[in-house]
Amino acid sequence: MNLCYLSAFFAGGVSIWERIATWYQDSLLRELLVYLNERYFTVEFGAYDHISLSGNAGTTVRNIVLALALGIIVASLMTVYTRNGLGGFVRRLNAAEANSPDKAKTLMELGYFRSPMIRHELSHGSSLRMVVKCLEKEKFEQAQVDTAQSGEKGRNARKEATFRIDFLTAHFYIPEDLRYRADIRFDQKGSGWISVLITVILTAVAAAAVCFFLPDLLQMADNLITSLSPS
Repeated sequence: MNLCYLSAFFAGGVSIWERIATWYQDSLLRELLVYLNERYFTVEFGAYDHISLSGNAGTTVRNIVLALALGIIVASLMTVYTRNGLGGFVRRLNAAEANSPDKAKTLMELGYFRSPMIRHELSHGSSLRMVVKCLEKEKFEQAQVDTAQSGEKGRNARKEATFRIDFLTAHFYIPEDLRYRADIRFDQKGSGWISVLITVILTAVAAAAVCFFLPDLLQMADNLITSLSPS
């Protein structure tokens, strides 16, 4: 993509998101999504004798069903992210036998120095930091404890210090007592993109089935209540 094309693309001060929105309004994708929504993901309740529902109950139920379906899909994506992306780093540590402080490895040695995902998880994440330890951070925290126990006074001693990982020199390892936990949590089996696709399809089918059959189920329940009620 050259500069002339970029200039033409952004000509008139129109942002890329506005262009995407304009394209979406007239696209086949929008027509397909509208059709699927109206055909399979619309809940239309009837008039029931013993069940009282508000006028927008159908929309509320539809939104709840779609939110739950989206949550399941996002969870499957996060599983792939955890077990493949982060799991690859865990498996590399295990392959390098970095299971003790004296065998800890740097990201450069492990081939992950240029991975922003791993660097972010080691700095701010929780799942990876639960099993992967940083040698320099442990030494820093131990020094803080020793300083506090020695009763050292002074401005610098009272000021709480923070540790920031230098990924160029920091060493990482998985303690032997956490290795089994790491293997189970980041096991790659059954967490590929095929499983995500299957999850998406099954979740969409289940959500459509709930939206389609729920009004009939309520009608059956209403009829049952009518038949059981004294005449």
